[in-house]
Amino acid sequence: MRHLLVFIFLINNLIVVKASDDQKVRSVSFTGNKVFNDQKLSKILVLQPSARFSTLQLSKDIDAIIRLYQENGFYFVDVKVDTFFYVPDNSEIDLEFKIEENDQVTIDSIKIIGNTIFTDEEILNQFDTTPGEILNSSILENDFHNLINKYERNGYPFASVRIENVRLKKIDSVSKIDVDILIEEGEKVTIDEIKIVGNKFTKSNVILRETRIKKNEVYNLSKIQRISSRLRRLNIFSRVEEPKLYSTNNGNGLWIKVEEGNTSTFDAIIGFAPTKNGEKGIVTGMINVTMRNLFGTARKLNVEWLRDENNSQEIGINYLEPWILNFPFNLGGGFNQRKQDTNYVKRIFNIKAELLLNEELTISGSFNQDNIIPSSTTNLVSRSNTAMFGGDIHYDTRDEIVNTTSGINYRTSYQIGRKNTIKFVTTVQRISIDIDFYKTILIRQILMIGFHGRSLLSNDIELSDLYRFGGTNTLRGYRENQFLASRLAWTNIEYRLIIERRSYIFGFLDNGYYFLPGDDDKGIPSVQKFKYGYGIGVRLETILGNLGVSFAFGEGDSFLEGKIHIGLISEF
Repeated sequence: MRHLLVFIFLINNLIVVKASDDQKVRSVSFTGNKVFNDQKLSKILVLQPSARFSTLQLSKDIDAIIRLYQENGFYFVDVKVDTFFYVPDNSEIDLEFKIEENDQVTIDSIKIIGNTIFTDEEILNQFDTTPGEILNSSILENDFHNLINKYERNGYPFASVRIENVRLKKIDSVSKIDVDILIEEGEKVTIDEIKIVGNKFTKSNVILRETRIKKNEVYNLSKIQRISSRLRRLNIFSRVEEPKLYSTNNGNGLWIKVEEGNTSTFDAIIGFAPTKNGEKGIVTGMINVTMRNLFGTARKLNVEWLRDENNSQEIGINYLEPWILNFPFNLGGGFNQRKQDTNYVKRIFNIKAELLLNEELTISGSFNQDNIIPSSTTNLVSRSNTAMFGGDIHYDTRDEIVNTTSGINYRTSYQIGRKNTIKFVTTVQRISIDIDFYKTILIRQILMIGFHGRSLLSNDIELSDLYRFGGTNTLRGYRENQFLASRLAWTNIEYRLIIERRSYIFGFLDNGYYFLPGDDDKGIPSVQKFKYGYGIGVRLETILGNLGVSFAFGEGDSFLEGKIHIGLISEF
């Protein structure tokens, strides 16, 4: 699809080789070099003193010297090599590089031939190679690469660029060259059809809409290169091949091959947190069932149950309907209920609309209705209802959703509403920010750094309004939802060593800050603290599913006070 023809200057090089590959190099010397000293030239050679002699490597070293000179304008440099036996036993040789530098030349003119789509001025304005400068092969190759990309973005995937002719001339005794560049544009290509292969359950229109390509649309390489990334991020395919362009008598098309994976997961976690006062430890648990491709339409359903304290539990259900009326517009909703000890029940109904601006950026609007139902035995919270409207920005460049090796996942949201109780009416605002960075440091080694923050603004803050903080998804080394706060921030640093595609061991360090407002009427002071947690863990692919085990410590914990989390993610 892409044809980049790189020019090669023809240099007459004479290599006088009298040695074999059995000898070692005793010394290396240079003659005729004025532009570069011996030390500079020696650094680019592989054949150093004591190295085993190789005729193939000698040829590569000569090419390296020629390339160095050409990149600095000496295009007609001549390099010859003599090898001399070191007597008496002929076991070592001396290498002498004889260099004839010739004149440094600059470009006098650049002529573009064969272009009809773009003018000479449009092409040359894009080039870093310009008249008056030396002709650097690396820079010119990059210019060719960028020009071909420009053609491919405008419907010409078969365009090619090459040096047609280089003419040497003298102007006032100064050597200059005229360069002719030939462009073969090829035919303009449109995408007249798209063939989907490998989808047995997922409907073809689900894949077609994710390509964002319409019938008879002009070929655009950058747009086509993003197709596989979009499909992988649906998290319903185990493999997506790069689209391939093909031609028929009826036009051109794209061939897309996918391999469907398991699109439903059963995620279960059990945790144990020992206490410090000799009391029984707290057993926590979470069950999460997610279906990401209902009826082969990419509809999503999630059901979650959480037990983070002996007398508290939470249940939630969420649903997402993608691409309403075949537009990049998603609509979702959910229900969540939390029973907090014997104090109150909190119920949340939410509706969310998402606009997919592109494969990386999504903006959304939401509406939440929160209802607090206190028990008859508590005065910690009031019966209330809170209606909130908000907006959300989500930017996601991760290469994969589950086994991420690179990219950024950023989300920020703002909500505002009114809380109504029997005693008062107040304005409530919530602000949140989450950003995770993933970077491959070395082969099979991934660094993840996350920054997160939450803020609740209101004149009257009750227990049921506060954020819950601590545990597996925030600050590891502490019980699930151990802390309450109106303002909090935390960081997660995790270093992963990949064992297999879906298996890795990791170490982590979490740092957190939280602020809990006081109650002046009751004489309760505010609290703000910094906390940290650390530990190690492993995640392994097994026949039962993806098994994760982690051992975490909080600030001041002894070995016996570590928190153990065991989780299983099973796909079906």
